[in-house]
Parts: sequence; structure tokens; C-alpha cells
Amino acid sequence: MRFIFKIIASLFILLLMAATIALILLHTRHGAGMVNSVFRVIGDARFEVADIEYSIQSDPRHLRLIQPIWHRDGELPLQAEVIDLWLAPQTLIRDGWHFDSLLIQGLTLNSLPEFEQHAPHISAQRLALTELNLKTPEIQLNNARLELDQWHNRGPLWAAFSGDFRLSADEAIWQDQTLSKLLIDGERSTKEWTIYGASFNWRHAGFNGQAEYLSEARRLIVHQLTATRLQLDNTFPQQAVQTLTERVRSSGLSLELRRLDVLDSSVEQAEFSTNQASLSLENWHWPGELWQQTDARLTLNADTLRWHDLLLESPLAELQISPGQINLNGFSARLLEGYVRTEATLTPDAVILHQLKLNGVRWVMPETIQAWLMGDLAPQTPLQTQLSQWWHQVQELSVDQLSVNYSQLTGTYPPLPFQLSDINLEGTGLVLLREGQPGLWQGQFAAGAGFTNIRQITVRDPWLTMRSQAGHWQITQLSLPIGEGLLEGKGDIHLNESGWPWQFKLSGDSLPAQLLTQWLGLPLPLQGAIDLTAKASGLGEFHRGLAYSLQGELDASFRKLALTQPEATVLDRWQQLSALTLPQSGAEDISTQMPVTLSPVQIRADRGRIRLSPMQFQSEQLQADLTGEWDLATPSDRAIQLNASDGCQQITRRWHNDQQETMVSSCERNSI
Repeated sequence: MRFIFKIIASLFILLLMAATIALILLHTRHGAGMVNSVFRVIGDARFEVADIEYSIQSDPRHLRLIQPIWHRDGELPLQAEVIDLWLAPQTLIRDGWHFDSLLIQGLTLNSLPEFEQHAPHISAQRLALTELNLKTPEIQLNNARLELDQWHNRGPLWAAFSGDFRLSADEAIWQDQTLSKLLIDGERSTKEWTIYGASFNWRHAGFNGQAEYLSEARRLIVHQLTATRLQLDNTFPQQAVQTLTERVRSSGLSLELRRLDVLDSSVEQAEFSTNQASLSLENWHWPGELWQQTDARLTLNADTLRWHDLLLESPLAELQISPGQINLNGFSARLLEGYVRTEATLTPDAVILHQLKLNGVRWVMPETIQAWLMGDLAPQTPLQTQLSQWWHQVQELSVDQLSVNYSQLTGTYPPLPFQLSDINLEGTGLVLLREGQPGLWQGQFAAGAGFTNIRQITVRDPWLTMRSQAGHWQITQLSLPIGEGLLEGKGDIHLNESGWPWQFKLSGDSLPAQLLTQWLGLPLPLQGAIDLTAKASGLGEFHRGLAYSLQGELDASFRKLALTQPEATVLDRWQQLSALTLPQSGAEDISTQMPVTLSPVQIRADRGRIRLSPMQFQSEQLQADLTGEWDLATPSDRAIQLNASDGCQQITRRWHNDQQETMVSSCERNSI
């Protein structure tokens, strides 16, 4: 026993002497060599230092390594300016190297290092890397500082820690995008990461926020994210955003954005732009469709906002999004020299406008949009395509309160040029679409205008009133003052009955004779007055039903008729007709006043078969008659014939089965 005690005492004395010698050597020029020898013994990789600094008097647990270099086979050496070590007492009694603090200055990395499994265990109560420069294909950090609590080298370098962490960098570059003045401050536990604060500058904008990441649920919660003075233009890195989105989606990460604020920012893209905009978004979940959100809220205001060709000034919007429903609590903007305000509820297949108000709006409709609305042109822009897709999905459309005042609409599309000025519309309780079928299913509606011009027909102070109760749609008053005359009408349609039976009546007094040019599709420059009566009925739900059910009659008589162009000019224009469509009319010579006679017009419709009784026209030299009949069920089987002569020249034109032929004979020769 005494022998064993002597051996232990001897070993203790040797260890004490070794420690004493080591401490003495640390104060001499041989300290660096001693440290290098120790590291050659304990590890396969070669670790060398140029010099060391140590003071047993001022700080006995602190050791500074000057210009340390770590060599690994097949890799570039790692070199730092200084490593400061604060030794921990447990280093003497536990396996591995344990430090209170480990500070590395001036380290440059071209990849994220990984420690080998057989490397000695190294841990530190706090690891700090300053003046860090990281340059990898994925990310680059310039002049960064990284601080980690409870760090050790058993695992990936950046994840083998718990407790507080902090990262700052002058610059961080990812996907060619530069973040400046980066600062992230947080805490990591075994189940979650908490970001107490993160801030950086990107594209001249400042960002800051707080978040947490739940590791087991793979869920990122952004408590708050604020961007100020963000500027996005055509150089916006869409590829970087797509790459980030694809990575997040493939990782199975879910995102809960509790609050996002974008302040005083501007966006300039091909289809969308905004200036000095502020946006606030709350409770947004991703991945998740628009209609799947739970109590999400969005507010927006801006100096200007453009979507495709639509420009809004001072827009202000507030939305609340819940599962299957969007509540537009308020939207207002200056639009097309006027003002618009609305409140609405939207679902995937229904639109309920609680209020729609427009004042002083003046819109010159682009020709492509007018042609598209008339069905003459397929959608030409993404906006038109989106609207078409949306309209086919909507099954219900209603407007609780409609008010349009002092507005103007102009169309320049050649087949139907028009201008509506001083438009005034009022509606209450309107149901305009039910189960995908358009019509006035419910409500009251009134429309008026100060001045209307449609295909050179001028109407002053037109007026229309309608009402509907349980699908019984009634046109209670239609009043169209045209020239010195008046056209009035009434009608109704039973949308609640099979086939939608309808009937309509018209009466006109002293209407301008120029209307014949529009009705017949023939250039017929006349002055005079028309008196007419018309009534019609049928089924309106489907075109086929209308084609087999149309019943009606129209009778028109004429007074004080006169040609306003020479007879030869009229005959030449008839000869040049390419179809029964109205050509662009030329200027009329009101000084030419040649009395003419025109037989009364009689049009009869019987179950979709329409017949035009012979119309006879006669002036001093020109004589003509027009007859025709056609069937709505087979429009191509129409048979229309125009005969005209001026005594010497004769013209016969026939339209039949979508074909036309012209025969012209004159005093000198005949031609076909």
C-alpha cells in the first residue's frame, strides 16, 4: 500500500512539474513550439501557430495563438489572425478540450468545414468568429461576426450549439443578391429556433423582423417583418425568388406570416406597378390557396397603382380573407378622371357588391377590348384571359346599391362606334346573375344619359327603368328621343319560367329617316320622318329556342322623304356593296333635297321565319325594291334581293346561302 501511494505521489509531482514547465515555456519563445508539438500528438491534422501570448499573473486561463494554421490532407489550409482561448476547469478532468470562450479573428473560409469523427472533442461555452469572410458557391459573407453559445464540434459546425446566437455581416450575397448590414440575433433549443431580431438592407430598402422555427413540425412563424422604401423594377431577381420558393416547397416547410408591413415602396413590372405604396398583411399561411386562408387581413394604400392598362390614383383597400370568402370592407380610388368606391363579398363562384359608386369616370374603351366584349376577338391580353376565366366561374352576381353619376363611355371600334355622356345609373337589390344565367332576376334599375351617339344616331336624354320580382323582369319604361322624334318601348321576360318567355312592344313617332340606313344595312341617305309600331315575343333562354319561337311584326310608314345625295351616287354605292352590312357613310349634302317615296315597311316573324314584304323606293330617276326572307334556325339559308335602276343602268344583287351575286346591265353592255 505504501508503495502504491509513493507511485501516485510521484506521478502527481511529475504532472505538477510538467504543468509548471509548460507554464514557464508559455512565457518564452519556446511556447509556440510546445503548442505545435502537443497538437501533433493529439490529432491527425497538423495545427501550427507562429507565436503565443500568455500571462499567468493577469489572466492565467487565457491563451492567445498568433496566426494559427490548420492543415488537412487534400484541402487548402485554414488560417486565422488570432485565436483567443479561455480555458475551463473541466478541461483537466474531462475528455477533450473545453473552453469558457473561444474567439477566432480574421478567418477566411471557402467552404463550411466539417470535423472528422476521430478528431478530439472541442467545446466552448461561447464561440465567437470575428472578421469572418465566407466564400462558397451558395453564399458569401464579408466581414462577418458569428457568436454561438454551448458550441461543440460533434455535428455540423453551425448546428452543434444551443442557446443564444448572433450573426452580423457587412455584406451577405446569395443568388447574386446583396444584403448589407445584416444582423440576426436569436436563440436555439432542441426543438426550435427563435429570432429575436433580424435586420438588413436590400435594394436600397431596410428590413427588420422577428420569427421562430419549430424543427419537429418544420414550421416557420414570422411574427413581424417590415420592409421600408423597397424599390422593385424589371431587374427584380425573379429567378432567385423561384429558386427559394422551390427549395422551400420541396423541403416541406410551412410558413405562417403573422404580420408583414411594406412601407413607402414602389414596384415597376410589365403587368403591375405602384408608387409610394404601403401594404399590411396579417395571418397569411403558405402553402395555402387564397380561399383557404383563416382570418387573413390585407390593407393597401398608394399614390398610384397600375394593373395592366388600368391606372388607379390614391387607391385604398381593406380585405379580410376567411375560408371560401373574401370580404372587401372598403375600396376607393381615383379612376379615369373620376372616383370609384365599393364594398363587396367574394367567393370562388359568387360576387356580392354591397355598394358600387362611380362619379365622373371617363373611359375611352380600347378597340381590342370592345371587339373582345362583342365576341369578335379572342382574349388578347393576360387581363382579358383572366377576366374570361373568372366570368365563366362566377355563378352569382348581385349589387345591393349601385350609383353611377356624370360618367362617360366611348367606343371607337368601327363596327359599333358610340359615345355615352353624362351617364347616370341607379340600382337597388340587383341580382344580375343566378346559377350562371345573366338577367335582372331581382331589383330595381334606372338608367339615363345626357347625350348618346351610336353609329351616328344621336339620342338626347334617353331613359330606361326596369324592375324584377322573383325572376319576372319588366322593362317599365324605355324612352329614346331621337332627333325630333321619340321611340318608346315596354316589355317583360319571365326568367322564372321554362324557356324564358318574353314579349316586347315599341312605338316610334317622327323618327329620323336616317335610321333606315342602320336597320337595313344599306346606304340610303334620306331625310324625313318615320312612324312605326312593333311587337315581338318568343323564348329567350337559348338561341335555339329563340330561333323556333320568335313571333312578331313591325310596321313603319314614312313622311316627307327626300334624298340628300345625288341618285347616281346612291346607285354607285349600292353597286359597290360587298355584303349586307353598313359601310362607312360619307358626308351628306344637305343642299341636295330630292323628294322620294317609299312604301311602308312590313316585317313579319312566324316561329323564327322572318319575311320582309317588298319595299319599293322611287325618286325622279331611281327606282328600287328590296325583298327578303330568312330563318333564324338556318341563318345561311337567307334569300334577299335588291333590284335598282335609273332607267339606263340596272343592278340586281342576291344574297343566298352565304353567297352573293351581282348583275349589272347598262345601255352599253351587260356584266355579271
